[in-house]
Amino acid sequence: MPAGNQGLTLVEVLVSIAIFAVLSVAVLSTLPGILKVNRQSRDDQGVTVVGKAYLENVRAKWNDPTATIDPTNGSTTTAGQTNFDAEALPPMPASTSMNGYTCTNALSNQVTSPTEAGGVHMVKRLTMTCTLTGQPTQIFTVDLERPL
Repeated sequence: MPAGNQGLTLVEVLVSIAIFAVLSVAVLSTLPGILKVNRQSRDDQGVTVVGKAYLENVRAKWNDPTATIDPTNGSTTTAGQTNFDAEALPPMPASTSMNGYTCTNALSNQVTSPTEAGGVHMVKRLTMTCTLTGQPTQIFTVDLERPL
């Protein structure tokens, strides 16, 4: 090869830069959308973690095996049975721990049916609804059976 034909011409370098610029603009234009989806996923995950922790707190409170004796008739029940019957719920999580979401809960009776022992079998459904303006509503539901 002759010495005068080595390297790239100015036109080739400019075309390379133009192609790189077009590809860079195309790739970088998707970045804000990707960051928005990432932020929304992080917020949803934070709400989900706290929501599930709240439902587990309810489950633990309603399954408390600590025995209590009724002084009037001497019958023995557990603290979990008492909490279940009284529909005692722990306080709702603060919106600061829920990424700004405000949560409410609703409790409803789902099933009452005879059990094999002839007693009444009861299930309550706890629904926790978390809302934030401009964001999708998060709904968490758990069915809890009365401890025996």
